[in-house]
Amino acid sequence: MIIGRLTLSALALALLAGCGGGPSRGGYPYVRDNGMVPAPVAPPVIRQPVVPEMLVQCRGHVLVPALGMYFVARGQDTPPSGQYLREENLTPPYRILPPRAIITKEFSAARVNVELDDQRRIIGLYCG
Repeated sequence: MIIGRLTLSALALALLAGCGGGPSRGGYPYVRDNGMVPAPVAPPVIRQPVVPEMLVQCRGHVLVPALGMYFVARGQDTPPSGQYLREENLTPPYRILPPRAIITKEFSAARVNVELDDQRRIIGLYCG
């Protein structure tokens, strides 16, 4: 009886020892803390509902499909993967608002404001 329990325990330990060494776990990429594999980036969180009809006066309605894309400023390199919008493709007047930017109260109905998150993804569009 005791030998049977020891054999069963040893078998269980042997099976568990093989569970943690694979490259993936449950379909998700395995991320190590050694800095070799970057942690996955969370999906962008769109700041507010964007209604294209509200953006017609500043021509922002054409940018609605760009929500969630990376923004590439003039002279910057494109990201290695993913969709992006280059600043050269924007028609003035526009204003780029990085995270935690101080926004002036000047109002221009023809200007489109493009809000970015910390990863420089487009998370908001509005006129003003």
